[in-house]
Amino acid sequence: MCNLLISKMKKMNKLFVLILVSTVCHGQQDKVKGKLSSKDTADLTILKIAPANFPDVSVLFKAETRKGEPVWNLTKEKMNVLENEQACKVVLLEPVTKNKPINLGIVIDHSGSMALDASLFSEDGMPLFYVDDVGNPIYPDGYIPPIEHAKNAVKKFVKSFNIQKDFISVLGFSEKVDIKLKLSQDLKKINSTVNKMQADSSTALYDAMREGLSEIRKEDGLNVLVVLTDGNDNSSRSKWDQVIKDAQKDDTPIYIIGLGDVNKDTLNLIAQVTHGHFYYTETSNSLDAIYAKISKQLQAFYNLNYKSTNFSSVDTSREVELSFDIASIYLNTESSQLELPNEVIERLKKQETLAQQQEKLIEDEVESETQQTYLLYGGIVILSLLVTGSILYKFKRKKQDTPSIVRVFPNPSNGIINIETTINNGSIQIFNLNGQVQKTIPNQDIQTQIDLMDLTNGNYFVQHSNNGLQSKAVQFIIAK
Repeated sequence: MCNLLISKMKKMNKLFVLILVSTVCHGQQDKVKGKLSSKDTADLTILKIAPANFPDVSVLFKAETRKGEPVWNLTKEKMNVLENEQACKVVLLEPVTKNKPINLGIVIDHSGSMALDASLFSEDGMPLFYVDDVGNPIYPDGYIPPIEHAKNAVKKFVKSFNIQKDFISVLGFSEKVDIKLKLSQDLKKINSTVNKMQADSSTALYDAMREGLSEIRKEDGLNVLVVLTDGNDNSSRSKWDQVIKDAQKDDTPIYIIGLGDVNKDTLNLIAQVTHGHFYYTETSNSLDAIYAKISKQLQAFYNLNYKSTNFSSVDTSREVELSFDIASIYLNTESSQLELPNEVIERLKKQETLAQQQEKLIEDEVESETQQTYLLYGGIVILSLLVTGSILYKFKRKKQDTPSIVRVFPNPSNGIINIETTINNGSIQIFNLNGQVQKTIPNQDIQTQIDLMDLTNGNYFVQHSNNGLQSKAVQFIIAK
């Protein structure tokens, strides 16, 4: 213990200066991450894009000012989503904390240095305590070690969450992770686990962070790791870049509190790259305020749901852009990549195959009916030639009246479609993929608008019929 105190005194024999480090990482960009920002006021960061329920796509992002303050009260009415430059309908925009759980991992350093605080030294680095004859430290009256400040701050931090909805895991470490509570909603167990921690031994920070990430790995909700450490890692088998890879794999932001003599550059890098935040403090007295700030920031995570209008299985990777206008501040995003899962691609391929089969079936039926019509008219022509040549003129005129669909727009449609035809007679029919007629509408103009809002989303066909003749079936998509 005496050697530990002497070592600590040497390290703290210099003024602690708060340094803000800005680190730019030029590695490979994660395929589902993007950044939404304004030049002067705010940053919004996309953590995750989840298309598992395609065409419904879920986007998880956080919103905060450049000073780290949360941006609240975003609404879907002012939010715009573009997928491959195609506007998509925003179905839902709400704070994650409203309905989804926060899976919070709390990692606490209780190594031997957590017994000492910068307040034990004067401005010129002289110790304000002494060691007795048997090596026990004698602290000034009223001194509270950092580990006690940390435990009190963490217990207040835990109270700020909805324990009926959120889950909390606690890990304590020194030379290894020796105290652990799996994700729990039992407040008594959580506080009891925190209270067990005592300052001793060395620091295995990266091992503890990786284990903390594995403890909170859940698909539902927001996974967040909050780490407190007061020293440099000197016992881990893991490296700092392995921590980053683990966090990026699960889209988990890491919030780190560095107390006293820490490697600020590395801790800041881990926090920045994982879309968390790094805080530095010289004394443990400010831990309450830092944990309270992190609690507020976690309220600024949003869940956005939108409906994709692109049902093509070929477009397995799409560019997604978000923009919105709030309080006279316009924010938009660099494009982010949405990668469709294999199961979604296969489902789209099956839908396309079914649609092609149905279209071929309709074409075959149209061709068969047309051939029968031609045979019928051919017989009439032959008979007419024997009687009079006037019927031939009527037959040619009838061929000119064969219906055709010029275009169907917009496609995909939100439920209202416009159909442009070559003639203004006959009727227009809407079929589903099973060939069942969904609607029949008289065609009284070469351009007809049809309300299909009562039909469900999916693939359909439209066909124009006139005097027993049918146009080629045209496929279109409804995506409301």
